Amino acid sequence: MTFLGRGEGSVVYKVQTHNRNFCLKMALYPERKKKVLGEATIREEFLQQGLSFLTPALHIDQDFLPNGAVIYEFIEGEMAVFNTTVLKQMAQHVAEIHKLKYKLIPDGFQHITAFFQFVQKTIQSIIERYADLMNDAIRSAFIAVLAEYQSLIQANREIFTHGISSILHGDLSNNFILDPHGKLWLIDWENSEYGDCLEEISCFVFDNDVDRELREFFFIEYQKHFAPAAGLNLEKIAPFYVMVIPVLNICWGIDQLSTNLRHHLEPERKLRDLTLSARNWKTFFSESTTELIVEGIAQLTSELEATGQCKSA
Repeated sequence: MTFLGRGEGSVVYKVQTHNRNFCLKMALYPERKKKVLGEATIREEFLQQGLSFLTPALHIDQDFLPNGAVIYEFIEGEMAVFNTTVLKQMAQHVAEIHKLKYKLIPDGFQHITAFFQFVQKTIQSIIERYADLMNDAIRSAFIAVLAEYQSLIQANREIFTHGISSILHGDLSNNFILDPHGKLWLIDWENSEYGDCLEEISCFVFDNDVDRELREFFFIEYQKHFAPAAGLNLEKIAPFYVMVIPVLNICWGIDQLSTNLRHHLEPERKLRDLTLSARNWKTFFSESTTELIVEGIAQLTSELEATGQCKSA
């Protein structure tokens, strides 16, 4: 067995036998079991609908390994370096996913407003659920960033001509492999859901630092294969989805921090991620709002270190 990587709630290994290689994905704690096992069902549903760029589950274990595990066929290859050939495949793959079940929203401003409300509800939920990890600076930063984001959307409402909801892969940040034959495969489908496909493609290009020229190439290819997106200025729309990623990373990071503290799974690692996400607010939001979240995460780190719940950085 060779260690391949660790996510927020799972770990992945390459299992080598004398004639075949496999991918073993295991949940790290009981609460993650349902999600890891559920990915096998998600993949099967996509395969049944004709998608050919993912692998099926070969074995699902709920007994031998306490938190559950799934064995998949191992895809030989490496993370793709983006060029027009690779991005053309990615655009086609993502368009195939989005075409399976989509809905047009005629009022585009209503669509981006719904996304704002999702961010707002996520923040409210985190504040309520994790009061023990909150402090005044974090709460004030959340209030300030919502006000700034809403104001920016209002000032640019004319670019949101229509919206589109669809089936999503759910996490295109780095979950793709280019095999030796030049075929692009998508992996890690456990976050697949029904949602905003404009958010998915926006996050894909910016999470992977695709430069402007290649980004425009990807958007054009995607619109060729997914007609509902035609007519949208994706280059202008994308930043409105990307700018809140550091904000959502704080929310999801606090949620994961709570789990890591409870299961003693390196809370220091998650605190470092939270610190980085806080600093990234400055890319899109005001200096005063950024200073609040940086201060709030620093206070939280100090408090956890002082109480012995995590090691000193």
